[in-house]
Amino acid sequence: MTLLVAAGAAAAELPPAGGIPDLAGARTLGLSSGVGSALGNEGLYLNPGALAVQRRYSVDAGVLFDRRGAATVDRFVGGSVVDSISAPMTAAVGYVNVGEGLYHGNFWTLGFAGPVVERFYLGATVKYLALAGPQEVRAATMDAGMLWQVADYVSVGAAGYNLVPIAKDLVAPRGVGAGIAIGTDRLFQITADWRADFDRGQLTSTTPDVRATKNRYGAGAELLLGDLVPLRGGFQVDEVLDTRWWSVGTGLVSKNGIALDVGYRQSVDAKTARQIAASLRVFMFQ
Repeated sequence: MTLLVAAGAAAAELPPAGGIPDLAGARTLGLSSGVGSALGNEGLYLNPGALAVQRRYSVDAGVLFDRRGAATVDRFVGGSVVDSISAPMTAAVGYVNVGEGLYHGNFWTLGFAGPVVERFYLGATVKYLALAGPQEVRAATMDAGMLWQVADYVSVGAAGYNLVPIAKDLVAPRGVGAGIAIGTDRLFQITADWRADFDRGQLTSTTPDVRATKNRYGAGAELLLGDLVPLRGGFQVDEVLDTRWWSVGTGLVSKNGIALDVGYRQSVDAKTARQIAASLRVFMFQ
């Protein structure tokens, strides 16, 4: 009986909130992946190199709620602008208000990206965090990424996160990621990712000052119906938060340059752990 009670308690334990490092847009949330795909404005937080792939001017506003049972453990509200039309190099700026969680405050991102050779793009973002919480955070760090369109319907990407250490592992852990996308977001696409987190694992016994690396593996698929309604789904094995997630997403894309996306993610192991995100985007392609 004791063993059964202990097993039930372990199964009911909720994964912790991911916080700022797990910030994702509605489309990324629905796919559970996207490092190797051109995901529009969401490249600001996932892969800066992807910002330059599409020639466009895009304004995006979004919200993400992270819930555990009836409580909101994280809330993010923000917006971004990406301009790939006005100059040869893509410029992007983003702002997020962080609330309801362990940390709260403001998070700004400035990004640049461009082609190095045909179909090969590099990008970087500078991030400034002004947060209150267990520790006050006023510091800047940066991400860098690349995206290579290997063929018409195949792309691969890689990114490094928080490359300038600021000793605030819960808001800016160092990490890397890589991904692949097969297909096109105008019809059907399959994505797969691997990401590694170097700073949020447990301290190792052999090297007490070094934390164990935690990995994430995700995959997803996206189908666009009638050039109007995207349908998305994905799955992720998450060693950082010690759980597994399934995800779905949908939206509407109009021909006059307006898109609405919604994404939902829920833990397989603790069903009251879930996230929901929504975004509204106005865009113009060159």
